[in-house]
Amino acid sequence: MGDNDADGPDSMGSDEEISEADETLSTREPAVALEVPFNTSQEAEVVRNSLQVDPEPKRSGSSKTFTLNENVLCIEIRSPDVRQLRTAVCSFMDLLHLVSKTVDQFGPPTQQPKKMCM
Repeated sequence: MGDNDADGPDSMGSDEEISEADETLSTREPAVALEVPFNTSQEAEVVRNSLQVDPEPKRSGSSKTFTLNENVLCIEIRSPDVRQLRTAVCSFMDLLHLVSKTVDQFGPPTQQPKKMCM
C-alpha cells in the first residue's frame, strides 16, 4: 500500500490513544447544564429553594447541582446513562415550569414587617 496507509507511521493516532479516548468518554456520566434567567435574583432564589428541597430517589442515580449567578439559576443534571438523564431532565422541566408559573402568579415573597408585642 501507499504512504497514506492507516496503519503506517503517518496515521492520526495509535490504537492505545483511541482506546484511552473511548475509555474517557465511557467513564463520564451524561450531563445537561441549564441556565434559566429570572426577573430578579430573589425570584431565582425562590425557585432554587423550591426545587432543591427533595433529594433524588436513590434508584434514579441522578444528581442535580444548583447555583445562582445573580438572577440566573444554573442547574446541572447528571445520570448514569442517557435514558435516565432524559427522564430526569423531563421531570425537572415539568417541576421548573410549575414553580415558575407559581412565582409568576403569586409573585416572590415579600418581607413582612415584624410585629412587636407590647
